Amino acid sequence: MKLTSIIFLFSLASVLSSCTTYRMQRSIDVANAAVGDTQLDAQAIQSAITFERTACFGRCPAFKFVWNTDNSVYLKLTRPFQDGPLSSLQLGEFRASLHPSRAKQYAEAINSAAELCHYSSLEDEYDNPRVTDLPATITVINGKQVKARYGGPDLNTLYSAIQTILDETEWVATE
Repeated sequence: MKLTSIIFLFSLASVLSSCTTYRMQRSIDVANAAVGDTQLDAQAIQSAITFERTACFGRCPAFKFVWNTDNSVYLKLTRPFQDGPLSSLQLGEFRASLHPSRAKQYAEAINSAAELCHYSSLEDEYDNPRVTDLPATITVINGKQVKARYGGPDLNTLYSAIQTILDETEWVATE
């Protein structure tokens, strides 16, 4: 009888500790799900992404955009946009922070466009020094820099994916 009581108490203790462990793990899982966007997907990109357009002799905008691994974004506007969502911005520097779920979507679009154009295998520069009135577009993705000013592959899908971030971000001027 005493042995049966000991076995019963041991079994009961095991069941109760299992339930407690299960409840604790469930609480942790619920907490992680609640902050999942900020904790689990906080780093949408592995290295900074840069998108820069230089000035031309005409009315084309000139700017430098940087997306950092902490989802902070920076824009330095040196020539204004004439139309579109950024046309209301004055010259200067701007900052913002991307929401992790949006950052993940943007990263997927950029990575897909980069794969489509074989970005990692592109030349470092596409140019012709005899052509003088064209802006250069300089991108840096995963540490690979490509400067395209004249000739070279069609990178418009990639540029559009990055431009979407600029257009959809609520920029705040830095003083």
